[in-house]
Amino acid sequence: MDKKVKDLILNEPVLSDEQLIFTTRARLARNIERYPFPHMMNEKQAEKLALEVVEAVRDIVNDTCIVIPMADVDPLTRGLMVERHLISPEFAEDGFGKILILFPRLKLRILVNEEDHLRISCYDTDGNLEKTWKVLDAFDCNLGDRIRYAFDKEFGYLTSCPTNIGSGLRISSIVFLPVLKATRKIKNIFQLLYKLGCVIRGFYGEGSPVMANFYQISTGNVLGKTEQEICEDFEAVISAIRQQEMDSTGLVNIATVKRNIKIFIDRIFSNVSGEISFDHAINGLSVLLFGKKLGIIQMRENLLKRLVYRIMPLSLQFEAGTKLEQGEQERFRFRILERELRNANVRAIL
Repeated sequence: MDKKVKDLILNEPVLSDEQLIFTTRARLARNIERYPFPHMMNEKQAEKLALEVVEAVRDIVNDTCIVIPMADVDPLTRGLMVERHLISPEFAEDGFGKILILFPRLKLRILVNEEDHLRISCYDTDGNLEKTWKVLDAFDCNLGDRIRYAFDKEFGYLTSCPTNIGSGLRISSIVFLPVLKATRKIKNIFQLLYKLGCVIRGFYGEGSPVMANFYQISTGNVLGKTEQEICEDFEAVISAIRQQEMDSTGLVNIATVKRNIKIFIDRIFSNVSGEISFDHAINGLSVLLFGKKLGIIQMRENLLKRLVYRIMPLSLQFEAGTKLEQGEQERFRFRILERELRNANVRAIL
């Protein structure tokens, strides 16, 4: 893997400019008519489909197209791609004809031969989901003109998972909700979201644990809904959550937040052991992000968001360029945090 691709991976994920949101993704599930679903395909079929898709996408966009066969990617890099939300954990596993296709300028990517033949995603950075959907829709229409999708006049696009049948569109955001967590309102909010048909998961989606104050919220069953309705419903959900965060800010115990910030900063700048575990680091960064949200600390938010990914185990090893044992990871993680927070001249009003 050349340096350009490595740097591209390290610059992932595509982060939002908004405080509440880390990433927002619009994703389409598509299958090709002449092939069985991925779980029924043999190696020859999977490889043939992958080649057909690569040829088709290169004809669509006048942009740099990066094609990465997953068979050529080592386990460490695959794990990094999962940590950076480039691919799903399932896609990182061995399988026939798996290819990742990236269009960096468009913030668009395709997973070939995942749960469906195609998972086409586009990422939003400026809170304009309508714009993001238009980019994704235009690309999908162009690709559909070259590759005949599996489609039913009554049900819509046919997918491996029944909840995606219809438009095949799913929208998801990784959100940061420290206020709702601190004020213990988050359980009630999530119960309401479930009733509205949303799905709430951990940081890496289905089956993954919740980390600190980070959650993944996505649309649920899309059958019977138009793409426009799905986008509008999701924007309404995010807007309601944002309002709840703002309205509950006055209930936060500021003294507790300040104390936790001081504990973490002291831990970094006065730590004689020079080590820090992932759990302590992610919770500490969450506290700093909370402090930034409340105006307690002055620091670039994008730096803090980026650090959340850099301190993860496989990201550390990829950045170090070598396999790191547990203790080595904790020391390397500590050095990154100490250097970045010192360079950022992090200041707290404590």
